[in-house]
Amino acid sequence: MTPLLATLLAGCAGGMNAAECTAADWAALGEADARRGAAPKLFEQRSKDCADLGYAVDMSAYESGRAKGLAAYCTPEGGFEAGLSGADYQGICPPESEPGFLEEYGLGAKAAALKKAQETAAREHETAVADLDQHHYLLSVAEKRYARPSMSNEDREHERQDIEFRRREIARLENQLPKLLDALDRAKTDLQSFRAALADRGRSF
Repeated sequence: MTPLLATLLAGCAGGMNAAECTAADWAALGEADARRGAAPKLFEQRSKDCADLGYAVDMSAYESGRAKGLAAYCTPEGGFEAGLSGADYQGICPPESEPGFLEEYGLGAKAAALKKAQETAAREHETAVADLDQHHYLLSVAEKRYARPSMSNEDREHERQDIEFRRREIARLENQLPKLLDALDRAKTDLQSFRAALADRGRSF
């Protein structure tokens, strides 16, 4: 992708300005829009932006580029990558290629969901472990403070309450951790099994 085209694509959500309309390679834009699964309404927005600024739009070149991009996007491989990326399907593939695209799109979306599930389970387990370590540390600090002879009754009561809180949290986390670890193991197994199934189809992620 050229720097100019990258700039145009990056700005598409906010419209096209005069400099972009002047330098637009409409064939390249059409191909790039299709390759990333953009709906036809994106061209309508581009066209309106440039027309409002007094710049001509090469619809023929855009459509030619879009056809080339769709030929690459509307494939089983394109479907898998689109599903894996989490992109919404805009219903842009022709009837003859859509079934194969959608089948692989579903597989890509499932792969993304399983990967996200494992990442979430791992993050929740890591957070619980870190929280448990933190509560153990703060409990030891509170217990040392509580044992100070010079501490006022008010401060001692505060430390006593803190000790009780830390102990409750430690008990809660120690009860929760095995469940979180089981959830992480299941998520890993599900992801590994799906990876193996996809490998048989020549897919990887």
